[in-house]
Amino acid sequence: MKCPKCNASLPEGKLFCEKCGEEINIVPEYDPDSEFKVNVAGVFDKTRELDTKEVKKRKYKSISDTSIKRKKSLLEEDDDFDDEEFENGSLKDIIYSAIDFWNKNTASKIIVIFLAAMVVIAFIAIGVLITTMVNKHNLDYYISSAEDCVAEKDYEGAIKFYEKAIAKSPDDIKIKYAVSECYLAAGQDNNAVFVLKEIATENPSFSNDAYEKMFNIYYENKDWKGINDLLLDCDNEQIVSKFNEYLCRAPEFSVKGGEYDEAQTLELSASPYGFVYYTTDGTDPDENSFLYTDPIFLESGEYEIKAVFISENNVKSEIADEKYNIKVLIPLAPQVSIESGSYNVPILISVNSDINCKTYYVCYREYVKESDRVDPTMEEATEYESPIPMPMGASEFRFISYNEEGVPSTIITRKYNVKIENATVSKEQAANIATLYKYKLGGLQSTDGYSTTANGKFDYSIEDAINIRGTVYYIINEYYRANSNKNVATFTGLRYAVNINNPLDYGTLEVNPRGEYYVVKQATIDTEQQ
Repeated sequence: MKCPKCNASLPEGKLFCEKCGEEINIVPEYDPDSEFKVNVAGVFDKTRELDTKEVKKRKYKSISDTSIKRKKSLLEEDDDFDDEEFENGSLKDIIYSAIDFWNKNTASKIIVIFLAAMVVIAFIAIGVLITTMVNKHNLDYYISSAEDCVAEKDYEGAIKFYEKAIAKSPDDIKIKYAVSECYLAAGQDNNAVFVLKEIATENPSFSNDAYEKMFNIYYENKDWKGINDLLLDCDNEQIVSKFNEYLCRAPEFSVKGGEYDEAQTLELSASPYGFVYYTTDGTDPDENSFLYTDPIFLESGEYEIKAVFISENNVKSEIADEKYNIKVLIPLAPQVSIESGSYNVPILISVNSDINCKTYYVCYREYVKESDRVDPTMEEATEYESPIPMPMGASEFRFISYNEEGVPSTIITRKYNVKIENATVSKEQAANIATLYKYKLGGLQSTDGYSTTANGKFDYSIEDAINIRGTVYYIINEYYRANSNKNVATFTGLRYAVNINNPLDYGTLEVNPRGEYYVVKQATIDTEQQ
């Protein structure tokens, strides 16, 4: 027979379990088909012989013994437990009661845990409250002490108290602004800027105000580099644009470095509040380098362009650097029809250019110093369009060709010296003939060269000669000098021709589309009268 509660084996006839104290109810199963007959009277008599009080006493004793055994086994784990106190003191009863309550059921455990948690939370809340009250008391004390120091102009003392206040309340913007003002008053500008930067970084809504204060600090000290560094570190473009004239950023290149198969036009851009200087050989630029004013033309070759921006306050930016390798076909040099030499008859100079190229030239007379002579460029030279009359006297021509990409050829130089011999008409006579001819055309007020319509005077100068179908003519160029500036002679574009051996053979010099020169004698006033 087994206990229905703890499943322990029970001796026959036991009415309660010695292990757990459970009362055993013996109810015989009824089987109508069974031949076994129960002596009901006997059982009843046997049951009547048991004393109910005795059963309850034994049951209680069994339960108590079992509980004591369990409690002792739990308490034995604690080395500090006092056996005598356990056996005789009130502590024993308290512990027994707690253990009995814990072992009753799950609800009991939940209640115990809940109560314990509430106690812990209460202790924590009390601790936080006490800490907050203590901190607030300290914070108010630090701020009050700092303000007292400021009133006495003891800024060093105020800084110490404010720093302690910030340690207590690191997010208080008012305290940080106050300590930054104390730093300024104490001459610690760098510390003031550090705190203001911290305010701007941690609190974007205060950025404008914080940067305004930092700008004023640098501005009063005329620390332009400090302003530049401040703006370079700022991520707020609105603030940067507000102080843009103090910003020194490195110049930007319009063409990225690399290899190119055609010439490149490089532009440098930077702030308008300063100047850009650059080098093309890889050296660091400064105020003594090339001043950037126009785009840089990169022809065939290798370049390392370095550029720096220098503000009006003499603050330098970082150096921008790019390398270029330009590999383009160089056009052929122009082919000049007449070689250098001395000539007694002027000859027309013809030039042939490479395919898809244009040729430009400069001509220097003998009175131009060698030091003043420069090579031709597209910007500062005359484009060749038709044969050029060879100048009288000594002259030097320099020719250059450019392809469609702007790549120049090598420069060709020719030097000539033309001396016309056996001329019966002098250059002075030819100039007077041209002046008289223009007067008879009605273009002059008098033979002195004054105009009937312009407020100035015309001059006629012989510089070249030309051979037209075997006849040599002086070429007389017309210049105009205004009365307001007589020192400047401007070429009008008109040219006249006078035969070097026949003063009656003259007229206006013209050129046809094929580049061929011819002389046209227009009807004059005296001719019309005749």
